[in-house]
Amino acid sequence: MADGTRREIRNLLRLHVLPAVFAPLYWLLARSWRVRVVGDAEVIRRHIRDREPAVFAHWHGDELLLIGFYRFRRLAVLASLSDDGSLMARTLTLLGYRVFRGSSSRGGARGLLGLIRSVKHGAQAALAVDGPKGPLHVVKPGIVELALRTGQPIVPARAWAKRAWRIPRTWNRAYLPKPFTVVTVEFLAPVATSSDPAESCSSREERISSTTIRVQQALGG
Repeated sequence: MADGTRREIRNLLRLHVLPAVFAPLYWLLARSWRVRVVGDAEVIRRHIRDREPAVFAHWHGDELLLIGFYRFRRLAVLASLSDDGSLMARTLTLLGYRVFRGSSSRGGARGLLGLIRSVKHGAQAALAVDGPKGPLHVVKPGIVELALRTGQPIVPARAWAKRAWRIPRTWNRAYLPKPFTVVTVEFLAPVATSSDPAESCSSREERISSTTIRVQQALGG
């Protein structure tokens, strides 16, 4: 078999076949969970029930739970430019997400601009704040930049499952909740941000730094 044909088959599997299999199986799994939503009552009312714009911040390892919770909410998210990112992007699209491609290492500016435009037009967005490669549970400033550029609050979100499969050899301690288990999603009080076009570069840098620290404190470690 020619190399070109092999590549075409791999691309077909990655972009069409595997997502078409994974998305409905994951949807069925997530539908079986017994979901508890706890935390700040005002945040839950405004940003979960009424879906007002916000930027959700979470740890990378919680994603396999939160993807199921946020499904079909048209949430704006990032997927990397890698081959695995292509598989993830297509799967997330089938699960009702708005997916923008990029990461902190490749295509980051383009991906962030897509999120900014989406939130400015009324969408919600979510970022794994310690991704894509860690360090684990250390907040990076991209979430603050997104919030400043859109004028929306950062809502810290934490999640856990009563029973879950742990994904071996993952830097982020990823897990997948088991069928019919209880999963809990906690939304904390928002971390407010504001943007001032007249502020100096140094004051903006200070604001990003201080807000990053507040998000870190809210999420814990």
